[in-house]
Amino acid sequence: MQTDHRFRNLIDTVSAKIRTPSFRRGIRTASVALIVAVFAVGTALGVYSLAAYCPIRLYVETGKTAQTLEGFGASSAWTFQQLGATGTPDARSGAVDLLYGESGLELSIFRYNIGAGSAETRFDNVLPYSNDWFDKARRAESFFVAETYRTDADFADPDNYDFETRDVAVQQMFKASLATGNIRRVVFFANSPHYLMTKSGTCTGREVQQDNLKESSYEAFADYLLIIVGALYRKHLADLPVVPEVYISPINEPQWDWGGDGASQEGCHYDPEPLAAFYDVFYRKLTAWNAAHGTDFRLDAFESGNYKKYVTRDDYRDYLDAMSRYDYFDKIDTLSFHAYGAEDSLYHRKQFSRFMDSHYPDFKVSSTEFCELQWGRFDTMESGLYLGKVILRDLTMIDAVDWSWWLAVSTGDYNDGLVYWDTAKDGTQSLSVLKRYYVMGHFTKWLSAGDVRVATGSSDVTGWSGIDFGAFLKPDGTLVLIFLNDGAERTVRLSGLEGNRTGTRILTTQNVTWEESAFVLSDTITLPADSAMTVLLNP
Repeated sequence: MQTDHRFRNLIDTVSAKIRTPSFRRGIRTASVALIVAVFAVGTALGVYSLAAYCPIRLYVETGKTAQTLEGFGASSAWTFQQLGATGTPDARSGAVDLLYGESGLELSIFRYNIGAGSAETRFDNVLPYSNDWFDKARRAESFFVAETYRTDADFADPDNYDFETRDVAVQQMFKASLATGNIRRVVFFANSPHYLMTKSGTCTGREVQQDNLKESSYEAFADYLLIIVGALYRKHLADLPVVPEVYISPINEPQWDWGGDGASQEGCHYDPEPLAAFYDVFYRKLTAWNAAHGTDFRLDAFESGNYKKYVTRDDYRDYLDAMSRYDYFDKIDTLSFHAYGAEDSLYHRKQFSRFMDSHYPDFKVSSTEFCELQWGRFDTMESGLYLGKVILRDLTMIDAVDWSWWLAVSTGDYNDGLVYWDTAKDGTQSLSVLKRYYVMGHFTKWLSAGDVRVATGSSDVTGWSGIDFGAFLKPDGTLVLIFLNDGAERTVRLSGLEGNRTGTRILTTQNVTWEESAFVLSDTITLPADSAMTVLLNP
């Protein structure tokens, strides 16, 4: 066979290259790198193997305290309004009991979504609302009556709002939830300003990452929020035996695109400086409102889409830096973040915690939204323990004082709900919950506002054992221990506590949920495979 001259030239070139010292040095370097990589992988596997099978030692230091908890919650957005409008009485009351009742999760934080008006019929044939993925459940009513609008000054007139026929479905569910007596905080949050205040004229940006709130409408948006929250406070909260705390969150996940024809929910992008400048206007209006009405409404800022670091305009550090230049920043004591992106990562939490300790040590951290962003309904302990890790690691690693899930109620096959509401072909309605619901209950049912996290530690410095652990002290002296075991049955050694203390064990596995049994403390504790376990130790 005759060799093509181009191929022979290639062979000659390669042969010459191989004979050069630089190539041989490169080969040696690559070989060393490969050996190091193989060694590192082998070492990692060895450490993982040791972590998975060696006895794990856990310890508790009750004399060393961390943050005081402020509660757990979920959001009333989307499906919640549908359930209130078309759900049967049993479905509505059942959902409330599952979420806020004594037999359910006993959530103490209610997140009320203040809609921006996307539910109005004028948007039915307008992009992105006409897209299939922007279904009506994601479109929200506004209390402001748009027909009264002439100028932004109209947003400051309470007579231009309708609280009797607007958002009635959610108001009914809100009232029923408050009647359980367990809600201690209400967060009124907006995903977007009213569409009449936006540059696009809709509740999403015309383009991706468009600062959609008009600068001329900063005061109008502040008036809008305060009038709505003030009215709902008087109507639903002011006369309760125990009046919940009220927070107002004007901005939600400001980093994200929230624009273009592909948008699928109400949302508004803010660059750091416009966000900080609006908060300045809002805080001054909020202070004046409280003084005039004798209320104690508080600002919730800034509901960051996550707490991962980036080198782009999405970096949460840029938003904090912009806010820190204004006087109001020194008057708030909590900063809120969502756990998206960080997921169950140990690394991202360590990174975030170091940053906050170094730059903003006087601020508390609030973890206000998360869901498992996957299609399907995963009724497995794997999914439940995944959520458990997110919650427990937020509590123990970034010192979150409160924690909230995204949708209180959902429908369809997506992992964003605590309670699922379904309607059969014959019209029969039913409610269901998944393992994540029960794992979340290990926190929400047996931890309360006022409980204090105490220091804990583990011999598993890598985090590869599959065991997560936290301890919390109640005002009456009860010690709450929470164990998550993502793996085979393990026996752990526990030190730092007096032996023979008695109490109650609550267990959830794939086969049991919230199973209670008597418990006597010893220096070892057996954790069943793939389990969540809460132990209540008597004082």
